[in-house]
Amino acid sequence: MEGRVLGALVAGLIVGAIPAITGAVKGKIAYAIGGFFACLVASILLGLILSVPVCAVFLYFIFKESNENNNPMDDSSNSNMN
Repeated sequence: MEGRVLGALVAGLIVGAIPAITGAVKGKIAYAIGGFFACLVASILLGLILSVPVCAVFLYFIFKESNENNNPMDDSSNSNMN
């Protein structure tokens, strides 16, 4: 039992590091911290079966927010050209 919990914690730390590092690089600290702890808890509950999809969801939110803020085709940034 102890080995299973320790393995789940290590797996959660490794999988959780992915959104943590990505979110920190993109400047989305709230998503980075949330993704790290969500992956850690998900790994304890169901292992990699749940922690990998949780990681994917947080990565989606991190990259979605980054792409919306830097869209060069945004009409609001070109309003001074009229």
